[in-house]
Amino acid sequence: MNGAFRSALFGSAVLRSVIAAGAIVLSLANVANAKEAQEIVKAGSLGGFVGDDKIFTGKVKVTKLFNDAPYRPFGGGLVEFERGARSAWHTHPAGQTLIVTKGVIITGTEQGDVQIAREGDTILCPPNLKHWHGATDKQSGAHIALTGVKAGNNVNWLEKVSDEEYKTALKKAK
Repeated sequence: MNGAFRSALFGSAVLRSVIAAGAIVLSLANVANAKEAQEIVKAGSLGGFVGDDKIFTGKVKVTKLFNDAPYRPFGGGLVEFERGARSAWHTHPAGQTLIVTKGVIITGTEQGDVQIAREGDTILCPPNLKHWHGATDKQSGAHIALTGVKAGNNVNWLEKVSDEEYKTALKKAK
């Protein structure tokens, strides 16, 4: 490249603008990547709560593990049920996955399906399926819940599971 051509090319206002715009785009890309860098959520840093008796029966503890994010459309939590404890009926607009980490979890659907999941098992719940889950009357249980978020919502709580529904489910599950 001769000197006059190089001077004309790199000295032009148009090229300087293109180079400046490119530099800005690259720097913004680096900022965006920095915001989505790998992170560690320290155990207990998001807190937890005792299950509200409006949506749980029995003693339940929920520990938040991580929240949803633009690149991860689901949140996670550890849910621990003492013997006999259970959730109310509910649905999830974007579905839910439960990974049983301890003991036994019983789950039932509006259609009358009742299943038992044990430590290491995974329960896959499709969007909008009316269901409940909890421990059995003889054994406590815990699961990690990975719950999808749709339009800012992850769960729709409904009526509580009655003692009669729970007893029937226990008999059916055996």
